[in-house]
Amino acid sequence: MPKGKKSKTDRQDASRRTPLQWLRAEWLPLAVCGVAFLIYSRSLFCGFEGDDFPQIVNNPQVQSWAYLPKLLGSHLWSQLSDRPSLFYRPIFSVWMLLVHTCGGLAPWFWHLSSILMHVAATWLVFRICRRLTGNDAGAAAAAAIFAVHPIHVDAVSWVSASCELLFAISALAAMLTLLDPPLLDTDIDRDKDKDKKSGRAEDGRGNFLSSRVWLSAVWFGAGLFAKETGVTMLAILPAIAWMQLKERAAGRQRLWRAAFPYGVVTAGYLAVRWAVMRRMRGATVEHGWATVVFSAPSILLFYLKKLFFPWNLAGTYVNPVAASPTKLFWLQLSAVVVGAAVIAWLAIRYRSLFGLAAALIVIPVLPALIVIRIYPQGAGINDRYLYLPSAGASLLVALIIQKVWSERPAKVTAIVVVSLVFMTFSVMTISQQKYYQDDIAFYSRVIGVSPSDTFAMGELGNVYMDQGHPDLAVEQFQRASQIASDDQTVKSYLARALFAAGKYSEAETVLKDLLQSPQMTPAWRESMLLWLANVEISLGNLTVAQQLLEQAEHSNDRFPQLHLMWGILYQRQDLLPQALAEYEKEFAITGDEVARQRAASVERLIQSGSAGRSLTN
Repeated sequence: MPKGKKSKTDRQDASRRTPLQWLRAEWLPLAVCGVAFLIYSRSLFCGFEGDDFPQIVNNPQVQSWAYLPKLLGSHLWSQLSDRPSLFYRPIFSVWMLLVHTCGGLAPWFWHLSSILMHVAATWLVFRICRRLTGNDAGAAAAAAIFAVHPIHVDAVSWVSASCELLFAISALAAMLTLLDPPLLDTDIDRDKDKDKKSGRAEDGRGNFLSSRVWLSAVWFGAGLFAKETGVTMLAILPAIAWMQLKERAAGRQRLWRAAFPYGVVTAGYLAVRWAVMRRMRGATVEHGWATVVFSAPSILLFYLKKLFFPWNLAGTYVNPVAASPTKLFWLQLSAVVVGAAVIAWLAIRYRSLFGLAAALIVIPVLPALIVIRIYPQGAGINDRYLYLPSAGASLLVALIIQKVWSERPAKVTAIVVVSLVFMTFSVMTISQQKYYQDDIAFYSRVIGVSPSDTFAMGELGNVYMDQGHPDLAVEQFQRASQIASDDQTVKSYLARALFAAGKYSEAETVLKDLLQSPQMTPAWRESMLLWLANVEISLGNLTVAQQLLEQAEHSNDRFPQLHLMWGILYQRQDLLPQALAEYEKEFAITGDEVARQRAASVERLIQSGSAGRSLTN
């Protein structure tokens, strides 16, 4: 039977299946999806960590549908008005609102939602691989490896990374929508006789494919609004559409029909994004474009190593960066070029699908090579960026299985190798999830894998501070300060921890040294002056504290916390009316609830005639 007729008959038969018949026919992908759920079930016992707190737990915008217009019309971090942002992800924001509506702030429910999305992605990987190879065994092996790959733990077990899952599902759905039979490969027979019988049949098939391209473009747009990196699929989806339209359109018409829908969706996205984000302050740039260029080969190879050899995972890493070409740069660049040439040769000589798999691995990673511009130390390298690229690696598995399946010795070898990889990955994935139990477990793991990661040390120190363990926080900040002696943020954290631990003299030394830095911005200097004034008040050096506050007031008399510190100083001097006036002024400027509470306390002291010194410590 000709392929085209067989495919049509199969689709008609599938539409007549009862649910029980469908379950029997689809038991293989359902079994793989069940494995994906089972392997990640440990995450149901994990809590919130990292950005989960400002993004979900303490974010009223994802806890009420009254904020829906705000979520659609503002950037991702709009609940923190002073935080710069590059991110506009309304679908992700609405997804968080929907999950909260169903499960509140129960951590297990949020983790369940991420696990179910991973199950959906696993099903899509199976369908794509089966559609492209026509081999159930290869598709099952590919989807099974995808289901249990340990590189996915960062995306699946961390709630705030669900934007990665949403983007990946949209991208995979966009691909699957295009891959209606006939398949992509030119080595698969096509029923050309059917197309030659009538131009009407040709037009019907062409219109069907065109509608598929538009539907795929809609899925592509959903990925864009879930995460900006969805734009990378512009290098993949139109190419698939162009190949599918072979013999259905020619020349410019073929190119137009393949690319135009994605162009329209992209233009619409950019217009909406510009309207929302044009007033937003961008993130601080830590590195120039030269650093991005000369560090890119190293970071790309690092990602590929983690994808194919996922040992010693930590979720996030520090990678050395370079601002100029080095011998290592040229060596790594040569390796990337040679690898690209090999993939191109395989795609041309054997199967075009090798090229598609390689594109799906590399292209979605490219934005991750640029993100180091906004992170110090070469940080910002995260496992979650490999979630969609791992689908490309799974496609390679399916292609290899299909190639060797007809040869018995090679078939047995493939079964043994895939089984060993599957079992090893399953154990690693189950074990890796324990590091997502809470912030302390996560950042301790990061530091264990990357002992020079001062960002992780700072975050761990902040967690200890929030939990009331300043001594433990001081240890982390001191380690970070020794590694990054010029890092102003680390030093300020250290001073804060020393102050909380009651080590005022040491905090004074750190702050005075910090104020000597020539790179300090005016706003940062104001903040450090206030911190030092607070330290001097605690040491009893009230005259020095007054001089520091006068310096800060001379620069900006409306700086946040300035009048709060004046109130504390006046209260230590038993000047209660002046303290009350300063607290009220602080509340009027910033709305600081602490200032309001202090004002109420001082007002009661004035009415009772008591001294205020005891309330200022």
